[in-house]
Amino acid sequence: MAIERTVTAVNDGSELFPDQSTSTVNNNASATSITNLSVINGTTDLIQGYYGLLTDFYFDGDATDTVITVSDVDTWIDVEIAVNADGVFDRRPTDMIDANAAGITGSGAAGSPIVFSLEGLDTNAFLNFRASLAFEPDEDEGQLESRLLFNRHSGTNPSDDFSIEEVSLSMFNGANVDYVSEPMLSFFIGDTIDTNGAGDAGKCRFQIKSNVAGTVKLRALTWYINK
Repeated sequence: MAIERTVTAVNDGSELFPDQSTSTVNNNASATSITNLSVINGTTDLIQGYYGLLTDFYFDGDATDTVITVSDVDTWIDVEIAVNADGVFDRRPTDMIDANAAGITGSGAAGSPIVFSLEGLDTNAFLNFRASLAFEPDEDEGQLESRLLFNRHSGTNPSDDFSIEEVSLSMFNGANVDYVSEPMLSFFIGDTIDTNGAGDAGKCRFQIKSNVAGTVKLRALTWYINK
């Protein structure tokens, strides 16, 4: 007599290994990516950044003029800058913002130069400064120099100001022509311009010197910071 068997179900073991691998891995990868990005952004805010000031030149307008008269020739002078309302970019490292919320003093007008504070930085830091400008000389064969002038914090020896300089333009293509220049000046935070205490740190400002009369047309100032 034949024996009949009825198979009611087949257990392939799938319930022991539910297929959650795709969603779990994707979710974990997404969470890890978000966490890593947050860590990277947080670290970047702590160790690097920049402070930029842009004139109307970058907003379909004009650069800021500083006229170099005959009496100004061969003299270091502060360059004027009229900052556009949307032209302030404060991306300084967190310690600098916490130490000095404004970051600068001065309006940029004549007699009130922009002075950048180094408060919040120690001797591990270094910076690159870039100015964007054009110069229109009144005479041929002129030369334009640029510098950052530094004020030391209190209690230093020596205590006098110092500067770093470069020759930015040698102008041999005639007068009344715009000569474009983007001087870049690099420096480290030495122990006379680091943060000595609250409200007591080094400072710097941008100046130029020309051996001919003419007009400086300043477009932007930017400090790139590595802490």
